[in-house]
Amino acid sequence: MEVELWSGGSKAIIDPQGAWITNLSDEYGDILYPKRTLIAEDGTKKLRGGCHVCFPNFGPGGKSGQPQHGFGRTLLWEVTEKTERSVLLTLTHGDDAYHDLSARLIYQLENTAVIMTLEVTNNGDKALRVAPGFHPYFSTLHDKEEVSIDGEACRLDELSEAEFSEGTERSIETSQRSFKIESQQLRTWALWTDNLAPYVCVEPTFGGFTFLKEPSQDELLVSGETRTFVAKVTWQVK
Repeated sequence: MEVELWSGGSKAIIDPQGAWITNLSDEYGDILYPKRTLIAEDGTKKLRGGCHVCFPNFGPGGKSGQPQHGFGRTLLWEVTEKTERSVLLTLTHGDDAYHDLSARLIYQLENTAVIMTLEVTNNGDKALRVAPGFHPYFSTLHDKEEVSIDGEACRLDELSEAEFSEGTERSIETSQRSFKIESQQLRTWALWTDNLAPYVCVEPTFGGFTFLKEPSQDELLVSGETRTFVAKVTWQVK
């Protein structure tokens, strides 16, 4: 059953299947493009919209055998705690080689902000590779050609391949809203859209497409270790 969060004039809907924010809106309309299935030019179905966690990997799984953006967005999470403004979702274990990996995901709505906190724990006796991210689809309903990213004009038709940059925050300006996305732990940012619908993705990640490379030491979660990743999205209506 979906969970609704309310704060001020803002509303979020979370589906425990994939721990997915399917809708985020306020009295002025959609903040995130709502989750739905879209059809690409080649006829394939694409699940797009809202915001989901990318876990344990962001992007392709490489030699790990994990699917694109991992298993976190496909498994059923348990709703462990809920208030009017927040929800805690729990995943007791992952799949296959990640069976001993557990996770807690907290969504907290604060009127004109949403805070997303992912806490992962290695309950096994072998190190596990973890390089997550978050994948928000910001609504560009009234912006047909370009938006502003970090103060610079950015054409939407030039983002079919993900562009990466480094830092602790990014800003987006659409004709309707100003956004700021912040993270201290997820400092590699992916900028992308496939233009199947009016959205643009500015995604905080732990290193980008790192699973296409050899594992780095900072990706390895040793036995008994817990690590936390936080991202915050704030917005203002123009």
